[in-house]
Amino acid sequence: MIRTHRPNLPVILLCVFLSLTARPDAGAQRPDSPDLSSLNLEQLTHIEVNTASRRDQQLFETPAAVYVVTHEEIERSGATSVPEILRMVPGLQVAQIDANKWAVSARGFNSRFANKMLTMIDGRSIYNPVYSGTLWDHNDLLIEDIDRIEIVRGPGATMWGANAVNAVINIVTKKPRDTDGELVSAQTGNLDHVASFRQGRSWKGSVRSSMFAKYIQHRDLPTWDGTSAKDGGYEERVGTRLDWQHSNRDQFSVQASLFRNPEQQRIDFSYSPSDFTYDKVYGAGGYLMGKWERKLGTSDLALQSYFTEEHRNEIGMKLKMRIADLDFQHHLVTGAKNDVVWGSGFRWTSDRVSGDLTYFAHPDHIVHLFSAFIQDSLALSPGRFILTAGSKLQWNTYTDFELQPRVSLIWTPDAKQALWSAVSRAVRTPSDQDRDVQFEYSLGDVQGLPLSGVISGNPDLRSEAVVAYESGYRRRFGRRVSTDVAAFVNRYSDLQATQTADPYLSMDPAPHIVQTSKYVNGFSADSLGLETSIGWTPVSVVRILGSYTWMQAQLHSHGNVAVQPSGGQDWSTPRNTFDVRVHWLISRGWGVNAVVNGNSTVPSSLPIPITVVPGHTRADLRLARRIGERSQFAIGATNLLRPRHEEFYPEDYTLSSCIPRGIYFGLTWAR
Repeated sequence: MIRTHRPNLPVILLCVFLSLTARPDAGAQRPDSPDLSSLNLEQLTHIEVNTASRRDQQLFETPAAVYVVTHEEIERSGATSVPEILRMVPGLQVAQIDANKWAVSARGFNSRFANKMLTMIDGRSIYNPVYSGTLWDHNDLLIEDIDRIEIVRGPGATMWGANAVNAVINIVTKKPRDTDGELVSAQTGNLDHVASFRQGRSWKGSVRSSMFAKYIQHRDLPTWDGTSAKDGGYEERVGTRLDWQHSNRDQFSVQASLFRNPEQQRIDFSYSPSDFTYDKVYGAGGYLMGKWERKLGTSDLALQSYFTEEHRNEIGMKLKMRIADLDFQHHLVTGAKNDVVWGSGFRWTSDRVSGDLTYFAHPDHIVHLFSAFIQDSLALSPGRFILTAGSKLQWNTYTDFELQPRVSLIWTPDAKQALWSAVSRAVRTPSDQDRDVQFEYSLGDVQGLPLSGVISGNPDLRSEAVVAYESGYRRRFGRRVSTDVAAFVNRYSDLQATQTADPYLSMDPAPHIVQTSKYVNGFSADSLGLETSIGWTPVSVVRILGSYTWMQAQLHSHGNVAVQPSGGQDWSTPRNTFDVRVHWLISRGWGVNAVVNGNSTVPSSLPIPITVVPGHTRADLRLARRIGERSQFAIGATNLLRPRHEEFYPEDYTLSSCIPRGIYFGLTWAR
């Protein structure tokens, strides 16, 4: 049974106090105070988003569960990494594993390598096809450079292809025109040390550029007994972007970045808290991306290409991965009723594995991916009913053709409310690891003989698939209150599982017992959930945002075969998750941001000693003072309710750490 963890009453009272102690008359009489009722949910329903349909459209009129985190919300959060920012998004499950690693997913199946969520930066996929998920420590960003984060919960495969099963996250960075001048920021505390620099510049001929450098050090987190987990690390990253507005019709953009991040982790393949080793991890790499956009009256074209190379050394394995991607799309408005988007793409992925341990049966892998998509939005009743239908057809080296369609309908009876429904199909294609892993590790001794575990891939694995049914409702109540509700029912098939065979005695190279496990398509699953968010501005200087998510799921094994979920396939998701944020503009230049969030028990069916993580509630507080137009000083505290807590269980081969109380000071100077 899943236990629901109740919120801490004193913290709820703190939020209520912050909302009530702001004097309504004071806020209304100060013309120099910004009106917070124009921010967040009300504003978000009017802004344009691109991720859901690969064309600009108002969020309010988008037939999908879309949420946008604005730059102002990011700034007020005091976060130093993208996963920290994502804690505020309804329907996302965010848990910190150790000082450098995170588990982030949507609508279940959370894992360090959450393989059913596609993450992008400016439309460039950062989904790692070897690990099957996002390596967040490889994809850090200059926080001040993030313009917004668009999150589409639910399948996004019709637009973005395989692996966009439960969500698509697109991190949109600022254009150089929005980064003129210099910016220096620094933040220090008992958890992280961060230093950043950015410079934006205008050149002749409508050319603008920006460049940045960032250093972040993650200090060691504690274990349950208070000792150091020795899991810290640091990252160095530099990057640049150049935009050229060639004419009113043509625009070119080039981006590039390099990084390296040495870190350390505690590992143990038997998941024993008392039997572990320290492992050094080293990651490095970079990317180069170019994009051309052209406007043609009632249509527009976009051609994007990027090349990525990454290296990662851990657990005795050295991985070198390269990706080359080419993507074309054409957006065409045909008359007053039809809005069509279509395109095609090609991706080449190559990886090579070497090192002290034999991890794959074959050291080299090359995968090709071809795709084409089309989507048409038809106004059945202009301004009222819009029907959207489309599909993506993909061919890949491993599973051949995959069809991923979507149909949606949105009804907007007036300017204050919208009701939408959708049904779609998406797939998660097998990775190199799923098909070709061949890894042997020690499990101790049995009756005086060494016991070894062997994990084997399966070249006959099929793609995992989901058919998702979704509905949502949005409502604006004037400029003070707005709500957004989404419900879903997902039917999964061919989920990956681990099938364990009977142990046997091997005499090579010496007598020992071998326990083999093989990946198979061994599960199906049903899940359903409800995601809600509300924004309320009781007075002009106070803004309250709240969200609550409820979900449940059930896994079904195929036949009577003895299988268990493999990494990333377990539900691994709390049934209840909540987040409450209060922003109070005390006076001109002074602001307080208070956050309370938490979740119920995080379950797991994996065969490890720690099978659940107790629910927890955490509270953060931040006080900021703006200095002039663009500079700011801030002081904050995190995890105020307890000395330490755990957010995720040991997973894959990484042991988890505890999250302690934190305090930090930050200064941002810009001109």
